[in-house]
Amino acid sequence: MKFPLIAFKNNIVFNDKGEAFAIYRLRSRPYNHLLKSEREMVIRQFEQLLWGVEGKGQILLLCEEMHTKEEDYLAEADAVLTEESSRHAAAVRHVLSAGARNRRRYLILQLNFTMGDDWRALLREFRDVTIGTFLGSPKWFLNNQRVKEAVEAEDELYKRILHSIEGRAEFSDLDFIIRRNTKRVGILPQPLPTRDGGKFTPAIISAFSDGCLIHEHPLHLSLINGADETHYQTFITFPDLPKVLPETGAEWLASLDASEFAVDAAVHFKITKPYKAKKKAGERRKYLRGQIKESSKGDDDPSTDEEYAYIEGRHLEGKLSGGQPLAAMSTVLAVADNELKSMRAAAKRLIERYSASGYRAVRPAGDQIKCLYSFIAGGYPAAQSIECDPGYIAAAGPTISLEIGDNKGFFIGWSGASPVFWKPGYAARELSRSNAMFISGALGGGKSLTVKYLLYLAYLAGAYLFIIDPKNNEYAVLEELFPIKKIDLCPGGSAQVNPFMLSKDPRQAKSIALDYLAIALNLQDDNDARRVVVAQVVERVGNMPPEKRNMHSCLEELHRMASESIYKGIQHEAGQCALLLESIKNSSLGHLVFGTGGVEEIARVTVVNLQGLSLPRTAANLNSGRITESERQGLALLFLAATMAREVAYSLPQDVVKCEVFDEAWMLLNISEGRRVVDELIRMAARTFGTIPILITQNTTDISDLQTLKNNINYVICFRAQDKTEINTNLELLGADPEEDSEGYGKGVASIFPSLKTGWCIMRDAYGRIGQVYIDPRPDYLLELFDTTPGKRVVRNV
Repeated sequence: MKFPLIAFKNNIVFNDKGEAFAIYRLRSRPYNHLLKSEREMVIRQFEQLLWGVEGKGQILLLCEEMHTKEEDYLAEADAVLTEESSRHAAAVRHVLSAGARNRRRYLILQLNFTMGDDWRALLREFRDVTIGTFLGSPKWFLNNQRVKEAVEAEDELYKRILHSIEGRAEFSDLDFIIRRNTKRVGILPQPLPTRDGGKFTPAIISAFSDGCLIHEHPLHLSLINGADETHYQTFITFPDLPKVLPETGAEWLASLDASEFAVDAAVHFKITKPYKAKKKAGERRKYLRGQIKESSKGDDDPSTDEEYAYIEGRHLEGKLSGGQPLAAMSTVLAVADNELKSMRAAAKRLIERYSASGYRAVRPAGDQIKCLYSFIAGGYPAAQSIECDPGYIAAAGPTISLEIGDNKGFFIGWSGASPVFWKPGYAARELSRSNAMFISGALGGGKSLTVKYLLYLAYLAGAYLFIIDPKNNEYAVLEELFPIKKIDLCPGGSAQVNPFMLSKDPRQAKSIALDYLAIALNLQDDNDARRVVVAQVVERVGNMPPEKRNMHSCLEELHRMASESIYKGIQHEAGQCALLLESIKNSSLGHLVFGTGGVEEIARVTVVNLQGLSLPRTAANLNSGRITESERQGLALLFLAATMAREVAYSLPQDVVKCEVFDEAWMLLNISEGRRVVDELIRMAARTFGTIPILITQNTTDISDLQTLKNNINYVICFRAQDKTEINTNLELLGADPEEDSEGYGKGVASIFPSLKTGWCIMRDAYGRIGQVYIDPRPDYLLELFDTTPGKRVVRNV
């Protein structure tokens, strides 16, 4: 059987029947675990694309085993070249070469064009056809006029489908499609040098396939490449498919991405416009009616298939009258392995999986080369064609994938066999979305390890790190990797801050001081006198010379107002505030805010250590106001630490990535002053100023209002959760469907949370895709370094 293509021009290929096809990269869309209405929209969008085309086409779903050079990996991640980043890149290269793969998707559409009224061109074509027929040569298809017509037709088609595709295929894509067929196992060789057109001569076909030798057997192919390496391929076709597919829940093509081994798919389809298909459908229905009448005359009952086809034919005619085109599809799956036994076992498992769901899948005998060539863009179908609605093809899920994460960046883990990447600042720079991230999960799920790994990667990218650590000095372990600056805002700590000088902007500095005093002095909405006192004192101190702007001057002004004011209410409240501020000054904790210096120099890595700080223990106590005075002062210091993070976000250049961690973020988010700071960071700084706020909490339900987070946080990572209310809150933040059918594509995400093992999470990325991810820090020593359970090593559950 000869190679089906004779030439190519840009993203157009010409086969030996004179047909021209355009190749496009097909965009994968967010789908998995989303709300049902959103999933239905994805299916309908692809269905609408099929409604708008006519003629033959193909969908190619091809796996690509990944391999990357260390220097290319570091360049894609914008990493700073250091000894540590080189170690990380070497570890990632090693793990990716052990079987990591992603999915390439292509849409191939036939170009419909005519020679028009150009009689000279028609005469030339007639001449070429005659000569070509006499010589048995297909070269007549390559005349310049025909190529020109094909290019013009492709340009018109591209404009019509632009919104539904990722873009035109390039020469490297054509190279990949051909090479993938001759080497489905292992890393593909480097592509041929780029060119914009040419003929498929025996030499170039040999170059594409690296001189591969193909031996056909009844049920498989053996392929030997130039290095005397042999691998085996077998194919699976579908003589029949279920008569009806639900719009969502039976994505039988998309489910290939969940397979433990690589499976390629080639779907050939043909779209017939309704006015052409209606006549054909009517003739068939008349024929069936005749068959049924003949059966009745002979005292035989018509078969159930005949009755079903007759009834459905009536529905089909109605659909065609309503403008729906008629589709036909044939599907071939390809499985490969270096070992013949392993290949056969994989094919058997795949057939059993489909058979258990009502699909008839078989390994065709004697059609192996035909099946192989069906994966060539512009080739011919090798399986039985099954007529269907265009929506039937869309419901198979060719645009759905398990891929998740940024398209490039640092390796953070796995989604099936697909690696997950995260590039610090990618969402804002390349998608114009917020960089903000939210991480939640029960103890032991992998939350703390993930945060430290993200900080490690951000540091490799040259980011500035600012970490607020209210726990037991948890981030001190980072000192083993890079130098850090610690600010001890804890009992007995030596560091001091000046609320009036935390910002270089005088107005912002006064606002910080006012909000701090509102927390520390417990300003209530119903105590107008006290609010007036504090506001006036802050204004006076804020207008003093820089050396006088501090809490000492604030205390002096309170005493002065208590003795000089002509209003008794003001005198009383000023005196009360002065007494309370005196007690704060003399406490082991409160003296930390009586510093007199200005804004400290920003370090690459800064950790604000709040170890031992008295903070509210539960969200219920905080929201109801049942907190002690020491907890109130701890909250006030936590607020000041957050304002320091905000100043870091705005003081450094916008093109510098700033990664800021807010551990136990629920405390800040449940007080109005802290909420304003965090809201400002995730609304503005996370998109415009290169800032990556990372909010961490054990329980998402501890946060009183999720709407701001839901609308402004793109990355959500949720680890194990047991409580039903907590699970539902996580689903709301993820934007996942709480009622997803667990019998459909994958399991319902609500049922997954309680069974998540250590290191596994449900993640939503900046594109809105949701999926299960295993966090896999590299190099290996990071697992032990970041593990918060001494002596316990986390191992991936394969």
